[in-house]
Amino acid sequence: MNYPTLIVQASPRSWTGGPDLCLNPVEGIPTVVHTILRALEAFPQSSLIVAAPTFASGGILDSLLTGLNTDRVRIHCGQDDSPLSRILNATSDLVDTDYLVRIDGLHFCFDIACAQAMLSQAQTGNLDAVKLPDDFPVQFGSDIYRVGALRRLDSLLTTEEQRVFRVHPKFYLFAHPQQFRCAYADILPQYDDAFLLQCRERAKAIYAVPRLEVNDQRLWVGDQLSFHYELAAHYLQPSMKVLDIACGDGYGARKLSNFVTEMHGGDIDVDNVEHARSLTKEPNVFFHVEDVTSTSFASASFDAVLSLETIEHVDDNACLKELQRILKTGGTLILSTPQNRLGHIPVNAAHRQEYSLEQITTLCARYFRIRKTIGIKAGRVVIDGDPVGANVMLICEKIQ
Repeated sequence: MNYPTLIVQASPRSWTGGPDLCLNPVEGIPTVVHTILRALEAFPQSSLIVAAPTFASGGILDSLLTGLNTDRVRIHCGQDDSPLSRILNATSDLVDTDYLVRIDGLHFCFDIACAQAMLSQAQTGNLDAVKLPDDFPVQFGSDIYRVGALRRLDSLLTTEEQRVFRVHPKFYLFAHPQQFRCAYADILPQYDDAFLLQCRERAKAIYAVPRLEVNDQRLWVGDQLSFHYELAAHYLQPSMKVLDIACGDGYGARKLSNFVTEMHGGDIDVDNVEHARSLTKEPNVFFHVEDVTSTSFASASFDAVLSLETIEHVDDNACLKELQRILKTGGTLILSTPQNRLGHIPVNAAHRQEYSLEQITTLCARYFRIRKTIGIKAGRVVIDGDPVGANVMLICEKIQ
């Protein structure tokens, strides 16, 4: 039997440039260490490679691995904006028929039994890739790849537009069934509420951070936060007065200020608002301390409102009712939120709940006409005609 090679992807820095969550603690131990130990337990005959970007070399990840005191684990650093190239370089000694089990370093509670079953499914069926559905909670997921399939994919990704698949290769493989043999897991895991609550409790310290930081160290190819604003820009007009609610440090408001006449940012955190003001030099950008469920703005104040990664944190009906109130008739709501088919108890303890595609569209349709649904698979990956993903953006219109 050929045992799989384990790949744990980890970095000290996120795609947006701020600290990566995988170094935050679970029960006092960095999350990525929990993930590594769980992977070694799941596949006791396998070796494990921590695949990290170049800038991680000689840093905290090396120190953490030294502390594990095992010869089954090594680190490979390189290829900052191409995890695919990084994995292939790290596994150059393998043959095409070998398999990899890839796990995100943040996902300390990945499903061991499911990973083992998906590997067996791939090996038995001679498949190029096996994964869970795109809207399954990401924290429980892992991916199975055949090495030869990744090598073939590497030769196909030649354009600038395809670079996003070097971050998330599985979505290209699954979107091209004529070239690759892929399948979703034969049997989907079932979790009771007690288990979901346990995972949520353990993960509290991971997600107990402010809004994601965006800085000049960001790598655009995997930066979903910036991608949300880039998508939003297509639905704005130069004459518009626009609000970005839950704006954090104002990164998005500043980014969009060139597209509109007047740009406002609102956030409930006073320190965030003061920080945003200190960073902002654009004369048409203004910041306010505001609660998305009960703002101080007059009715019909804005031509467009952005609510990005916000509704999952608050009372959803109160939020949508308030956004409907402050929008002009015919105005545009641009909303994004995680997709999660088991979102009634999300692992991310900063979220009150998360939504399946059907749940969020049904909820928004109570208050707005939905003009467009954009499913984001992960990072910046969008597959035309396929709205199911780990995130969704809805373009909505106030009709009355």
